[in-house]
Amino acid sequence: MPLFGPPNIAQLEAKRDIQGLIKALAYKDPEVKIAAADALGPLGDPMAVEPLAVLINDEDPGVRRAAVRALSARGGVRVVEPLIAALQDRDPGVRGVAAQAVYRRLMTDPDQDARRATAAALGRIKAADAGESLLRAMMDPDETVRVASVKALAAIGDVAAVGPLIVMLAHEQYRAKTSGRSSLAVERAAAQALDTLCDESAVDALQTALGHDDAEVRELAIKRLARIDSPIVAEMLEAHLDDQDPIIRRSAARGLAEVGWKPPSDEIGAHYWAALREWRRCAECGPAAIPLLVAAFPRAQSHERSDIQAALVSLNWQPSEPDAIAASYWAAQGNWDKCVEIGAPAVAVLDDIVRSAPRWRERVAAAAALKTLGEERSAPFARLDLVQHALGVLDGEGEDDEKRATLTSFLAEEHEFEPSGDQQVDWCQCGYPSTRILKDETRELITDLLGLEQDGSNEPAYFCPSCDAPQPAASVEPDGAGN
Repeated sequence: MPLFGPPNIAQLEAKRDIQGLIKALAYKDPEVKIAAADALGPLGDPMAVEPLAVLINDEDPGVRRAAVRALSARGGVRVVEPLIAALQDRDPGVRGVAAQAVYRRLMTDPDQDARRATAAALGRIKAADAGESLLRAMMDPDETVRVASVKALAAIGDVAAVGPLIVMLAHEQYRAKTSGRSSLAVERAAAQALDTLCDESAVDALQTALGHDDAEVRELAIKRLARIDSPIVAEMLEAHLDDQDPIIRRSAARGLAEVGWKPPSDEIGAHYWAALREWRRCAECGPAAIPLLVAAFPRAQSHERSDIQAALVSLNWQPSEPDAIAASYWAAQGNWDKCVEIGAPAVAVLDDIVRSAPRWRERVAAAAALKTLGEERSAPFARLDLVQHALGVLDGEGEDDEKRATLTSFLAEEHEFEPSGDQQVDWCQCGYPSTRILKDETRELITDLLGLEQDGSNEPAYFCPSCDAPQPAASVEPDGAGN
């Protein structure tokens, strides 16, 4: 560098004289500083970072712009803070150059530490125009960058992030549920950001999320809406009580309950109670509940179907089509002939009753209907004909002694016990035959006359088909006489 006069920047640049160019940054002439900064930028030498950072505070805006350009060309985590500071420069020209440097260069920097530090710094200064870049960074391949970007968006208060955050959270939760692999840090950051952003100003963004194709996204949007204390929220939730997805309907109903909404006794109320699967409450809303109850029946759990049936009965509904709900309806009324008339659609309903009805007499009747339909079952009754006959005698006219005598003769004819071998019949508390007593006083269950269930350990358990009473284990293994 000459002893007197300005340094020759072109010559220094041609020689790649980094030290000379750095010294030129301190020259009093702004034009020299600008030329030196522009020459140092493409060289990317790390020694120039600190001297260039000093120029961010230079009095001349042109110098500050040149320093920003040079630092941007260098990139890396060391230039983050000077460039972030330039975003707050008093000169709009400097701010514009700094914005390009930060959003187009640093947020896509090959160094993940630079991207992460930039996102964190943008959140710290609450850069209002950083939203678009931070939203893109939410998809960054590096987890720490994604977390920093989410936190920055929350710090800035950018409501435009609500929809993408819900999508991100739904994606992480789905990954966790289906594969057990997800980013807990990203999931936690997204949830916390939504806690911060989802106030009344986020209602429109949540409304948009409710139109998403993914049910998981819509469910999260519903749940977030329910946390907002605003009159408009109830209207929005109410509008989703008839959503095609039952998860959304239920989430909307639960959200309405959380905001203290009181369901009316009309179609809207019926949708509300149906969404919560409160079928009897649904029926209290009148005839508007009927199509909801009928539509719910085929997909309902077996334990719910009785409630749906009771609700339909309370509304004086009768089936018009020979389908499964009609079969269930008539079975609940004990009209087994109607079930037989329905035919094939009744088979699954009758099978369910045979397997799990709490009253064994209903199981007997359902098994008999299946037999009439040509669908005889080997369980839970080994000899349905014997069970039906014994129940017929027990329910018929006559004194108890007469009935026992009739049943004893019948069982002897069917070889269910041997009176000639000094065997006797013992009776359930209701008078139904249950056990044979052998000559040596040992006891055997007359299994052909009882209902069979497997308990939790897959052991057989026997019940009286008349009164549902469990039958105590016999003294020896039943021999299944008559089988």
